[in-house]
Amino acid sequence: MATPADTIDFRLEDHRWEHRLLFVFAPGDTSEALPQQQQAFADRDAGFRDRDLLLLTVTDSDQGAYRTAPGADPRPLTEAAARRLRKRFDVAPDAFRVVLVGKDGTEKRRDAEPVSARSLFDTIDAMPMRQREMQEQNGG
Repeated sequence: MATPADTIDFRLEDHRWEHRLLFVFAPGDTSEALPQQQQAFADRDAGFRDRDLLLLTVTDSDQGAYRTAPGADPRPLTEAAARRLRKRFDVAPDAFRVVLVGKDGTEKRRDAEPVSARSLFDTIDAMPMRQREMQEQNGG
């Protein structure tokens, strides 16, 4: 079976030291938590981009989407990538989880309910690497 050219076989190691990754795992498109989470990130594209934060959503049917920011056009993940991510982060198909991975490739935060963009940004902004990035951006 051919893989459509626009699907992404997402691999964590390809983003190490370049991006922070935010994974939203949801039981499916009918999950109440998924639209709540999407709404919490609406109009926060600049904050995602400023923090080198990519957004990935994986649902129970091994479907997934990759976005450079919440408002960016989604690119579908391969089913294999979606399964791999669910297994890597040990998230059951019927569970909702938000998982933040730092640029070093390690898990920094895990939530079982939707999180606010402000709370997420505060977590990232407290990280030593992000502190250095902010100092460099401010010329210091």
